[in-house]
Amino acid sequence: MDSSRKQKTKLHLSNLVEKELHGLSPIQTIMKMAENQAIRKMGLHPEEIISFGGGWCNHTAPEELKNAYQTIINDATLFHQCGRYSPIIGDSSCREQICRFEDTIYGLKNLEPKNILLGHSSTQLFHDVLRVVCNPGEPVGFLDPTYANYLNAVKCALPGSPVLFIPALDPMTWTYLANPNKSLEILKQYCAKGLRVLVIPVPDNPTSQIPSKEFLRSALDIITDAGGYLILDHAYKALWFGEMPRCYSWSPVDHDQLITLHSNSKWLSSLGRRLGWVEAHDTVIKGLEKINESVLLSPDSLHSMTTARFLEQTLSDGSLKQYVHNTRKLYEETAAVMMSSLDSLLGWKRLTPDGGLYTCSPTPQQKEPRGFVERLLKATGVLLIPGTGFGPSMNHGLRLSYGTLCYKHDQIIEGIERISQYLSKTA
Repeated sequence: MDSSRKQKTKLHLSNLVEKELHGLSPIQTIMKMAENQAIRKMGLHPEEIISFGGGWCNHTAPEELKNAYQTIINDATLFHQCGRYSPIIGDSSCREQICRFEDTIYGLKNLEPKNILLGHSSTQLFHDVLRVVCNPGEPVGFLDPTYANYLNAVKCALPGSPVLFIPALDPMTWTYLANPNKSLEILKQYCAKGLRVLVIPVPDNPTSQIPSKEFLRSALDIITDAGGYLILDHAYKALWFGEMPRCYSWSPVDHDQLITLHSNSKWLSSLGRRLGWVEAHDTVIKGLEKINESVLLSPDSLHSMTTARFLEQTLSDGSLKQYVHNTRKLYEETAAVMMSSLDSLLGWKRLTPDGGLYTCSPTPQQKEPRGFVERLLKATGVLLIPGTGFGPSMNHGLRLSYGTLCYKHDQIIEGIERISQYLSKTA
């Protein structure tokens, strides 16, 4: 090929990539802003950054989990076995232990291995669940605000499907589900127009709120009457504060049109050790198995075998209950430090977390959040996340994560102090 022709050649990608997913998504923005290379380009030193950015937990994984990995890696027979394909639905012993886990920790009864499918992560599984229960073009509903990554997942899994937002956060009063009946009425109206899927993270990302049991039960009833599905994303399930939510013990055996997503990422501090699972009626699981065959083929055998051994041991000796309790209390205490600092040093409106890793606040003086975050980072070395992309109600909001600072409460206070000093100079 001559050089002139080579210069004129343009590589064409799909319309999905070039049009629907064009530009940086909110999740890409978060990940890239936190990269050391991006921080150095701003003339900053990564080690001096105080990050209230990404949704990264930072508590220590259980020693028993590390030991379970070491047992498999150090045993020639077990290590050989973890290199084999697992069943498409996932390792049977792992699914059995997950049933024990749900019963022992959350009181979820009568769950069976046939109601569980293993996958790479809750991110991958959410994409696949959409393809099992929806057709392209059918709408998908979310509370507003919601997890930013869901929106691109809908674009990828269901081309042409509109996203319908049900208001939950009032951006004027900064209150969450202050009028739940109004939100439920909007849900009914959407269902009358064809909505068949409603997705709610519990606890929520970005707000760390947990809707009341009455709200969730009403939402389940409404979507069931419409012949659809309620999808509860339990990525942060183990990180609840206060009384355990009633929905944690809901079983798909009792509620045919309930689907729950799970992950080892947050509760086991295994963000990079990717393993997730779905709990659903066995009809939905069979549909997911067909998708898994083409997308994943075989869930990770090392992580599945390790999780099974870890759960079997720690559920039997009672140590897992204590680990979950200690982890919850660690983040509850960390959240309290964040709330106290916001109140005393900034006086911002904010949401009190019911669990999870976050709180949300309006951008000061209703400034455009992306520009404010970038100026703040350059001036103070403090990283926040702009709310743009988490839903219309967060277009002038900020998400603050305390997850990475669970052992560094002094840095939370210092970071909020830096913000306060910056705002006093720019007022």
